Amino acid sequence: MTKTFKYTNEETYNEFVLNLTTKLIDEDPIKALMQDTVFDLFTSRVIPSGWSLDKALKTVECILYVLEDHEEYELCQSVIVHWPELKRI
Repeated sequence: MTKTFKYTNEETYNEFVLNLTTKLIDEDPIKALMQDTVFDLFTSRVIPSGWSLDKALKTVECILYVLEDHEEYELCQSVIVHWPELKRI
């Protein structure tokens, strides 16, 4: 499936995934994301202090595609509920 980015690009997404998998060689990336401080970012729209809305949108979009790649559709729906601007037409 081709990814259609609104706030980031394929290169940034690939770097995000590479960084995530490099840090989590023996861990499930979804489980790690759920235990990370960014969990509030994609489940309740709480933007970390010092982050711009643009940075949050780029990060959440990357997370959304990671969740989709791992078939975590309930979490994808939660992201879309809190970040409706990421919904694809």
